[in-house]
Amino acid sequence: MRHVSAQQKGSHRGLIVLLGLMSALGPMTVDMYLPALPQITHDFATSEAAVQTTLTGSLLGMAAGQLVLSPITDALGRRWPLIAGLGIHVVFSVLSALAPGIGTLIIFRALQGAGSAAAPAIAVAIIRDISTGREASIRYSAIMFVSMVAPIVAPLIGSGLLLWTDWHGIFLVQAAMSMALAVTALFALPETQPHRQSIRQAKLATGLKIVTADRVFVGSALSQAAMMAASFCYISGLSFVAQDWYGVSEQSYGLILTGGAVVMLFMNRLGPLLIRRFSSHRVALIGLAGALTSSCLMMIAAPTVGLAGVAAFSWLCIGFQQLVTPNNRTMGLARHPSNAGIAAALMGASALSAAAISSPLMGLMGVDNGFMMALGMFSFYGLSLIASTVIIGFRHEHVE
Repeated sequence: MRHVSAQQKGSHRGLIVLLGLMSALGPMTVDMYLPALPQITHDFATSEAAVQTTLTGSLLGMAAGQLVLSPITDALGRRWPLIAGLGIHVVFSVLSALAPGIGTLIIFRALQGAGSAAAPAIAVAIIRDISTGREASIRYSAIMFVSMVAPIVAPLIGSGLLLWTDWHGIFLVQAAMSMALAVTALFALPETQPHRQSIRQAKLATGLKIVTADRVFVGSALSQAAMMAASFCYISGLSFVAQDWYGVSEQSYGLILTGGAVVMLFMNRLGPLLIRRFSSHRVALIGLAGALTSSCLMMIAAPTVGLAGVAAFSWLCIGFQQLVTPNNRTMGLARHPSNAGIAAALMGASALSAAAISSPLMGLMGVDNGFMMALGMFSFYGLSLIASTVIIGFRHEHVE
């Protein structure tokens, strides 16, 4: 078994890139097939709502998969459970391509999501294994920098694939991607878990009791869940606001998404600079203050400025989130080296569950000029701020 020595913990650029690519598997699983949803609806002669259930199923599968895999990683190490999860993703990606009906596709998508859950959850735990404090925050930002490109390029890749194949081919390409990651992990991923436990000690209930007794973890996880919910207000709401309300073309909508991506990447690089001067908690609070202010300004701009104001302030919202997410992870996992797998999985599962809930809520709120999307984001940012200040506290400085 390969292990990481103390001397190896100083520099892990190649490992960080690999972990970033693995973290991108989840967004690629969710977003790559989105351009094919109308095609799937037609082929199965079903409703759009039924096909959209395959998206919700994949998110819930990811949440459940993280909770199932977490005690295994704390007991047996990170490497083999990660490879096993990628293998599960390969199998159910192929089965999704062969699904005979919408019911079986929903099931296979949920199980495919469960397999993809191994990559982001274990990647976060590995960062905790090899670093703490500010160094961990910088590395979380690094894997986010690599993985955040996935939701942007995934629909473009899916659209390109549909030029020469159909939705079946998209799932086969997803299978090939996870197979390539599994092979790479087999030869290039070291074992990083130094705090092995027995299977009995690593039971989910035991680990949950330990991590949920820590108010810093609870506050960080709730803050993170609200952040993810706000993100999916943006993801699920902006397309309807831009295309249905303001009538922009698909190409123009793509440019709007590109603008948001540029802001996200810039703010992602700003985070490591701030973390060298301030604590993780303080940087997270700076990000939350910026996101709340931007979403408030978006509510004002929607009925006055229109799409330009909505787009610009939504970019700032998701940009400021880049200061919050990596620092929430740092604070939440800092005190749990022996249960980093469970802690990372619980944080990820709660975030994915919040995302699965927020998307339908945006649908119930209806399509307008962007005010309701801004209101939804503002509300979730407010919940995130409450979690960071009331549960964690105003002066939490344990992460240096």
